Amino acid sequence: MCSDFVTAGALGGIRGSLRRVASDLEQQNRTVSSLAQQVQVANHWQVTAFKLQKEVADWKAWGVSCLEGWKKEEQVTADLRQQLVQAQEALRVEKKLRDDEFNERVEKYNKLVRKCNKLVECVNTVKVQPANAIALITALEAELNAQQA
Repeated sequence: MCSDFVTAGALGGIRGSLRRVASDLEQQNRTVSSLAQQVQVANHWQVTAFKLQKEVADWKAWGVSCLEGWKKEEQVTADLRQQLVQAQEALRVEKKLRDDEFNERVEKYNKLVRKCNKLVECVNTVKVQPANAIALITALEAELNAQQA
């Protein structure tokens, strides 16, 4: 009987040890399961991070492309502004030349009108005073020659 108690005590100790081992195994299984879940989460975030890195690289490339295009547009705009300024200056110079030519022609026209008026005046005077015609014509010639000089 005594040996039965010893055996029963030993079996109880073994059972306790087995329970502890089973409990430890169960805890390890939970730990392994938890670690597996954490690995899955980490993998998910790693994939997300790689996707985001690719998107960032794509956006950077797009930004560089846009910046280059913008710089080209700025250069084209600057060139067009410069061409506009040059064209406006050329137009201003051409307009001034046309205005100067017009003014010269107006002056010539006015001189011709004055000469014509003097000639008409002389002709009218000669009609009224035919005896003084030679003297009037000579005076008119002298006046016209003086104006030309």
